[in-house]
Amino acid sequence: MILNRKIQPSYQDIKKINIINPTKIKLENNLVAHFIDAGTQEIVKIDIIFEAGSWFQPKPPIASATNELLIEGTSNFSSQQIAEKLDYYGAFIQPQPTKDFASLSLFTLKKYLPETIKILEDIIKNPSFPQHELTNYVNKKKQLFSIEMEKVSNLARRAFNEQLFGTNHPYGKNVQLEDYDSLTWEALFDFHKKHYTPQHGKIIVTGKIDEAVIQTIHEHFGNKDWKTTLEIEYPQKVSQDEMIKEKIIRKENVKQSAIRIGIEMPTQTHSDYLKLTILNTILGGYFGSRLMKNIREEKGYTYGIGSALISLKNAALLIIVSEVGAAYAKETVNEIFKEINRLKNEKISDEELSLVKNYMMGDFLRSFDGPFALSESYRSIIDFDLTPGFFNQGIEAIKTITPEEILQLANQYLVEENFITTIAGNYE
Repeated sequence: MILNRKIQPSYQDIKKINIINPTKIKLENNLVAHFIDAGTQEIVKIDIIFEAGSWFQPKPPIASATNELLIEGTSNFSSQQIAEKLDYYGAFIQPQPTKDFASLSLFTLKKYLPETIKILEDIIKNPSFPQHELTNYVNKKKQLFSIEMEKVSNLARRAFNEQLFGTNHPYGKNVQLEDYDSLTWEALFDFHKKHYTPQHGKIIVTGKIDEAVIQTIHEHFGNKDWKTTLEIEYPQKVSQDEMIKEKIIRKENVKQSAIRIGIEMPTQTHSDYLKLTILNTILGGYFGSRLMKNIREEKGYTYGIGSALISLKNAALLIIVSEVGAAYAKETVNEIFKEINRLKNEKISDEELSLVKNYMMGDFLRSFDGPFALSESYRSIIDFDLTPGFFNQGIEAIKTITPEEILQLANQYLVEENFITTIAGNYE
């Protein structure tokens, strides 16, 4: 059959996504495991997630250092032995520290799960944080820190967090170079002992799931000998007396200036959150967005600009990010606010809204395409204590939102005097 490219392919609206719901099992030690039987390949991914992000650390960068150094040695194996064993089985373990959580993900062939899960268990339960590995880690991080602090994008990111949340807030406190020198084995071990426990953890297992896989999880992470020994001290939100609305970090002889403009938003549990994701997409959430059309395509100030609606456990924000030609930073900021105000003053056309809806529907489908994408989508549900119905609520929001609602949301939430602006580079 010859494909006739002159004929436009037919399409139909997505009415509902048939999502594979996880099987939720509480293990003997009360750790909750979520099993997602999906995919056609004989592979398994295990995400084990703890309340051990930077929100909980007594000082930076203890949370990230603990998470990243877990794989560098245990009481039974050195980092080299761990790497060799994983390589032999064609598996790997990926640490991932974030502001709220810290996780380890094991990717393995199902037939080797009995062997590879033993390595994961040893890493989580028996880390040794060897001094020579800690020293190497500190030296590498200090070197990287010095390099990164020359980049305007990192200067803007750090300053923006401090402006929005405050320097004493867990989300706003940045690591400093001298903080790496204060990292000790005792600090890492204490943080691990408090946070890497079943009481403060959860597991997501995705792939070809059967009773043998479920039983393996029970055996290695469900037993009562792995238990909580210390209670977590949950920090309270600390805010600044006065938020700094604009900050310019001048850096000479740079070709680009980094721009961050943002505002606090409701979190994922709020009734407006899903519709705000549509507002964000229109503004800067995809390649055809208004910011891209204006500042990249029409003005030529940048290769790329975008906005994102980011939801953390205890806060959310809409943030606009770009690096622009150093001579165009001020004009870019003006154009960004011009697009924000256009959303507040002009109803979006039916044609543009239809384009955004089609894009977002396709993006929804991609987020469930394959077992690993499915596990990432479900992780957001599990991390933020949402219901599986959240996904179809998102589809309904996309299908039913009107130009009038977009206008109302923009006026309610995109209040210009509440935005924070950070520029690193030239701003004349």
